[in-house]
Amino acid sequence: MYVDRKPHLVNRAARPDLARSDRRVHYLHVPKCGGTTLRYVLEGYAAIRGLTSANEARRIGGKSPDLSAAQVAMGHERPAEGLARGDTCYFTVLRDPVQRLRSLVAMIVRLQKRPPETVVEELTWTQANWAVHLLTGATGPDGDPVSEAKRQLETRIHLFGFQERLDEFMALLAAMLEIDGVIYPAFQFTPEKRRIDQRFDAELEARSEADRDLFGFAQELYRDRFAPPAEAEQRDRRIPGRSYLQVRAEPGSRNIDVSEVRFTA
Repeated sequence: MYVDRKPHLVNRAARPDLARSDRRVHYLHVPKCGGTTLRYVLEGYAAIRGLTSANEARRIGGKSPDLSAAQVAMGHERPAEGLARGDTCYFTVLRDPVQRLRSLVAMIVRLQKRPPETVVEELTWTQANWAVHLLTGATGPDGDPVSEAKRQLETRIHLFGFQERLDEFMALLAAMLEIDGVIYPAFQFTPEKRRIDQRFDAELEARSEADRDLFGFAQELYRDRFAPPAEAEQRDRRIPGRSYLQVRAEPGSRNIDVSEVRFTA
């Protein structure tokens, strides 16, 4: 069940250098980093602009769609061809690794009805270090995947941001998609979040060592490359004449409506 919270309104950042300029876009989805919200924004954007889209999470007949041919692609895994396509803007959203794992463990506990101690103990390296895995394809610490992940983030990722600062990221994303702004709710699967207490933090920190190293690097790179856009501070400011991509959800429902709205005053 999805829960519709108060909508956020953000205006496009003044970053014309981020514009996709007819290139395809590929969202590299790290689990538990605001991906449900982003997928709805991207699918709505594709529908309104008449672009083809493919979401790895929407399997047909048990098979994942072909992301390589879509103009708007979304997936949890690194593309088979890597991150080197010149016709593609790759982007992602990161999150504090321990907080992300808390959320992931809570989801597994809820879905599988297993004790959190067992879930934490059985976390794989990939689950605990999904950002490094997604950028490099690595499934373990051998071969220094963190250094390669940093290189990929710095040289191959067109745009990235943080789940903790999602409004900022949405302002930058609007610039990349060449839309005036976005109106969106926050989504979660249950009316109440299940909390994983802090007694597991030491174990989660140890298991997510690679992602924590990458996250620290990403924070510094973000400050240099995507200093917080002033437009992100114009939250909830409806600017007349601008056209916004609006995502709406019925409270307690999976029915999602996406439209383009323009304010006259």
